[in-house]
Amino acid sequence: MTSRNKLDQWSYFEERGLAERFECSWVEAPDYRAVVAALRAEEETLACDLDQARRWYRTYSEEDLVWVAEQSPGWVKMFAVSGLSPWRALDSLPQPGGRAYHLAYYAGEITEPVYFNGDEWEDTIPDDHWDRPRQEGADLVGSPVIGREMNFYLAALAYATGRFIDDTWFTTPGLLCRIPKGTWPQ
Repeated sequence: MTSRNKLDQWSYFEERGLAERFECSWVEAPDYRAVVAALRAEEETLACDLDQARRWYRTYSEEDLVWVAEQSPGWVKMFAVSGLSPWRALDSLPQPGGRAYHLAYYAGEITEPVYFNGDEWEDTIPDDHWDRPRQEGADLVGSPVIGREMNFYLAALAYATGRFIDDTWFTTPGLLCRIPKGTWPQ
């Protein structure tokens, strides 16, 4: 059992060398294989965990590689390994009436999380998503400032999707998927 603060999620990415580039989506869906099918991934998928999937990372890759795995019951996570994230496809992935979230960080800049509410894209995530992380001080955990901001966003997503990032988040079995060029609009 670790004594790490559960709100210090960003430190897991820092430890694994993922603090320069992070792009992940969370989709309300029955299971990760349903999301893989909806993504229209090529049949060339590889069963692996995120630690293994990262071996296929290529800087400035034109090939879109996404690792897809269970987040918690009813939720699936999609981590962009190389190329562009399939956030462009998020509105077609959730189960009917389901939600989806997307969070990206690159070169010192966080793109504020985006939210699909089951019917349409929302400009902002509802305020009640931020209440618990704010009350628990998620924005005060970590350093530098970018770490605190990411911990705040990741805590809000953890409460919404039912799972915090920890060591097992990276070792959950999933599928590394190649998304054929032109499958989703750029």
